[in-house]
Amino acid sequence: LMLGGVTAANAQTPQPADWTILTLTANTNRPADVTWDRIGGHDWCGILRFLDRLTGCTINSGKGELGSVRTVMVGTTPTVEIAVARTPLSYTYAQPYTPIFYHGTMAVEPVDATHSRIVYTLMWNQPPVGDAAAHTAAREARHKSFQAAVDKMAAAANSP
Repeated sequence: LMLGGVTAANAQTPQPADWTILTLTANTNRPADVTWDRIGGHDWCGILRFLDRLTGCTINSGKGELGSVRTVMVGTTPTVEIAVARTPLSYTYAQPYTPIFYHGTMAVEPVDATHSRIVYTLMWNQPPVGDAAAHTAAREARHKSFQAAVDKMAAAANSP
């Protein structure tokens, strides 16, 4: 069976998309490259130091470059993440095996020569989460958890 040049086996199942985006920030009193180093930006499992919801991180392949794969433990649930973008002061990962097709970007942006901003952006598709109350609960839980992580990163960057 062909569907517009695509076989039925290759056709994607339609899913309503209702993307939600959270952007969490904190300012630092350090240059961007120093902040990136202090928050472990070059360490593909460095997030484990800051994000309390994670109980483990294993690098399956790579070192954080494009295509690297890690498995983070969210409580007792293993979640595979793949590095899908990278700059000298950022990385973006995707969770391709979750029903919400979750993505996250951790970045440090220069403000001026001696100050920077940590920016953590999350994006996911809400419909698989459930109803409106579940959407709100998921968003609020992630906001609380990831803002706390970003604040810990800023404290680490600003420490003497």
